[in-house]
Amino acid sequence: MSKDANMLVLNSDNLVPPATSGELWENRSAAYHMYDAPGLPKCSIAVIGYNRIEKTKYSVECILNYTKDIDYELILIDNGSSDGTLEYYKTVEHDNKKIIHITKNIGMNYAVLAARQNFKGKYLVQVSNDVYVTKNWLMNLLICYESDPKIGLVVPVSSNVSNFQEVDFEYTDYNDMQSQAASYNISDPKKWEERMRLISIIYIFSREVLDTVGAVDPAHIHDFSEDDFAVRLRRNGYKLILCRDTWICHDHDFRNMEDKDPVAYQTSLNSGRLLYKEKYYGIEPWDDINNFEQALLSNLKHIDVQNDNVCIMVLEGRCGTPLLEIRNILSQRGVSKIESCAFTTKAKYYYDLKTISDDVQCDRIEFIQSYYANEAFDIIVFCEPINTYQSPIFILQQLYGFLKPGGALLLKLRNTTDYNTLLSAVGLNENNDKEMATVIPLNDMLEQLRIIGSKSVYISSEAFDLDDSIIELLQHILKSTNPNATGDDLVNLMIKNYILCAVKGS
Repeated sequence: MSKDANMLVLNSDNLVPPATSGELWENRSAAYHMYDAPGLPKCSIAVIGYNRIEKTKYSVECILNYTKDIDYELILIDNGSSDGTLEYYKTVEHDNKKIIHITKNIGMNYAVLAARQNFKGKYLVQVSNDVYVTKNWLMNLLICYESDPKIGLVVPVSSNVSNFQEVDFEYTDYNDMQSQAASYNISDPKKWEERMRLISIIYIFSREVLDTVGAVDPAHIHDFSEDDFAVRLRRNGYKLILCRDTWICHDHDFRNMEDKDPVAYQTSLNSGRLLYKEKYYGIEPWDDINNFEQALLSNLKHIDVQNDNVCIMVLEGRCGTPLLEIRNILSQRGVSKIESCAFTTKAKYYYDLKTISDDVQCDRIEFIQSYYANEAFDIIVFCEPINTYQSPIFILQQLYGFLKPGGALLLKLRNTTDYNTLLSAVGLNENNDKEMATVIPLNDMLEQLRIIGSKSVYISSEAFDLDDSIIELLQHILKSTNPNATGDDLVNLMIKNYILCAVKGS
């Protein structure tokens, strides 16, 4: 045996050391310039297949047919299949192909790591075998990714996905689907949305991101690995972008538990949720991250934004999803510059808010006046019911003072005469409202807004999600206690919060 038989030689003769500067993003980018060298593919597309060979075949066929004008390495990963997947992979024709055969399926993360440790491109694209890509898919995603060095993950919209990422086409067959997708997939930066987390039907990220952020935390071996990856991305300064200008098909009926045992799946979810909360010191992956506040933010349609430069403040937005949603909505309306401030009374949210907001303050709400000047904001959004805090009218007056003339305040008012109050009054349950809301009738709040100078107030509500048995019980109690009760009385009992959008007079 040669004395050099165990030597690994890395030829760096034609490489130059990366230039350094005092700028974080320039240093990161410079360290990976060698992956732009001739002979290296721009992307490595990794298809992870476990059985379901017919889906696998069409998934690979779509990649070969609809990935044009981009030099890519095709990595075909057989994750322990028993249906001929490996044999099929051997027949696939592509000039730059690699097959990884995993002899036994020990989980998705093992296959994911295999892809992340064995790719040659500047970018890695992960595709499951139930995903069918479409015309312009990769080009569109790369246009978004390369538009900003701070972007660390981009994801297209698709069918069969949660997290408000779903777009459904009605198509007769796959040819019709591809035709519709070709018309849909037109690159448009106005359709890019920054998110706190993303469900990654397709992953695309750079080698720089993987090296900086790390691959997979083995603690999240089954569930919440995507959520965990999203946190690590943001806390390293990267953005996550949902590309609404690009659609792909996800051929998986997750809502009806396709290929899953519902009991085992729920058990795994509960376990992963607790692990996430433990790792991130009390942050709840659903309630604290997925608080989209659709009912509250729907009132942005009432606000006439006149300027290209808008300043917003979000109070008690938890980790920050409402703030990002406001920015996305305003950007789609053509606002070019959006300055944002976030105020929280809970320190556990501070770090995540810092990843997305220009300014973050954490304090007791009674001290908010010391942080902000009068007439500084175009839009203020209070995400928790104002009457669950001490001195709600005083808080209201302070927030109103922060608004510019013509600015808008969006807030919630907890309904203190809801169904829980009725059931408690007739002895059928205890009212265990931990927030102990101050009783402020809606009409009284409207009068306060009039007094402090609102020129218009828009009113809506968000309701409890009650099952039919509770609704029938409420109807019975109303009928028994008040023969003159109407349907409106039942509706009022089902209101959890009133939603108010108050526009300040000039």
